[in-house]
Amino acid sequence: METNNSRKIAFEILKKVFKNKSFSNILLNDVSKLQISDKFKNLIFAIVHGTITNKILIDQVSRKLIDPKKTNIDIQILLWMSIYQIRFLKTIPQYAVVNESVMIAKTVNHKFSGLLNACLKKVINNEEELFNFSSLAETEKICIENSFPRNLFNLIEKGYGFDIAKKVAIDSNKKPVISFRINTLKVNEENFFIKNSEEYQLKKTDIKSCYISKKAIVKSEAYNNGEITIQDPASILVANILKPTKGSKVLDMCSAPGGKLTHLSMIMENTGNITGYEISENKIKLIKQNIDRLNCKNIQLICGDATLIDEKENYDFILLDAPCSGFGVLKRKPEIKINNIDLKSINNIVDIQKKLLETAYHNLKSKGTMVYSTCTINPYENQNQIKQFTKKYKDIKIIEEKQLFGFEMNTDGFYICKMIKE
Repeated sequence: METNNSRKIAFEILKKVFKNKSFSNILLNDVSKLQISDKFKNLIFAIVHGTITNKILIDQVSRKLIDPKKTNIDIQILLWMSIYQIRFLKTIPQYAVVNESVMIAKTVNHKFSGLLNACLKKVINNEEELFNFSSLAETEKICIENSFPRNLFNLIEKGYGFDIAKKVAIDSNKKPVISFRINTLKVNEENFFIKNSEEYQLKKTDIKSCYISKKAIVKSEAYNNGEITIQDPASILVANILKPTKGSKVLDMCSAPGGKLTHLSMIMENTGNITGYEISENKIKLIKQNIDRLNCKNIQLICGDATLIDEKENYDFILLDAPCSGFGVLKRKPEIKINNIDLKSINNIVDIQKKLLETAYHNLKSKGTMVYSTCTINPYENQNQIKQFTKKYKDIKIIEEKQLFGFEMNTDGFYICKMIKE
C-alpha cells in the first residue's frame, strides 16, 4: 500500500514541522531519495507543503469540529492534513482519504479513530458551510481564507497600505515558478534556449538571463554541468542592477547560497576580483560547490563576519544582500506563516543590517556603487533602513529603489536599492 505509506510519511514530517519547528524543505529532501515512485513522492510533497501553507485556514475549520484543548495534537495534525486533501486535492477519492487517515489514527491512539472518522464525514457532507467565513470582518476573513498571519498582515498594511497587504496575502498561496539563470560562463544563452526550449517548455522573462521552466529542471544534465542554476527572478535582478564592470574589485558581504555571488562573476566574465564573505561555516561548502559547478574563477571565499571587514575604501562595487525576516519568500518557505512572528527578533535583524551598511560604506571607494537588498516586505528593514543610512551619510545617493511584493510577476518579495558614493 504505497499510498497509505505516503500519507504515513507525510504525517511523520508534519509532526516534526508542527511540534519541533523543523523545516519541511530539509525533510522533503530526504523523501526525494526514497525508493518509491515519483507519483507517491509528489503526493507526499503536495500533502506536506499544502497542509503547512493552508494551516491557519484548516485549523479554523477543524475548530468547528473539535475542541483543540481536549484533542491529542497528533490527531489534530492528522485532521489538518486530511481536511487539506478533501478540500484541495480533488483528484483523490474522498473515501481513500478517510480510510487511510483512520488507519493512521489507530496507530496513534485507538480511541480517537472514531472521532476522526466522524469529523471527516462532516467535512465531506458540509464542506462549503465549514469553509465559509463570510460573517467575519474583512481583514479577519482575508487572513483566515489565505492562511495569513494577522500580525504580518498588520505590519505590511501599516507600511504599504491595505490593498498591497491583501494582494500579498492572496499571493502567498501561489505555487512559485521554476526559474533559473543561464550561465554564460559555460554556454551561449540563445543556443541553450533553442536546444532545451521544447523539452522543458521554456519561457523567456523580462529579466536578463532569467528563464522559466514548466518542468523540473534541477536534476537535469544542464544543471549538473553548470549550464544553469536555479534562482528566483527577483534574486537575478539584484546582480543585474549592481552591474559590476569587467576588471573591477567587488565585495559580496553575505554570500550564501551563492546565486548572486556567481551571477556577479558571470556578469564580469571571470575578470577582476570578487571577495565573498559568509559567516556560516556550514554554508561555505554549498557556496564552493556552486562556484565550481558554474566555473567561476574570480572569486575568493572567506568564512567570516562581514561587519568586521576593514579595508578602507577598497571596493568599486559592493553587494549587501542582508540577513532579513524573509517575509518575501512565503511561497517557498510556508513555515514562516505558522511560526509566530517575533517582532523583537526583527529588531535584532534591523540592528545587524545597520552594522553591515556602516561596514559597506567604509569599504566602498569614492564614486563606488553599492546595492542593498533583502528578501522581505517590511519597511523597517527596507525603505526606513535606507532612509536612516542616507541621512547619516550625505555623500550616498540613491540611484534606483525597487520594492517587489511578489504578486507582480509571481516572484519572491524583494527590496533592491542601488546607491553611489559621491
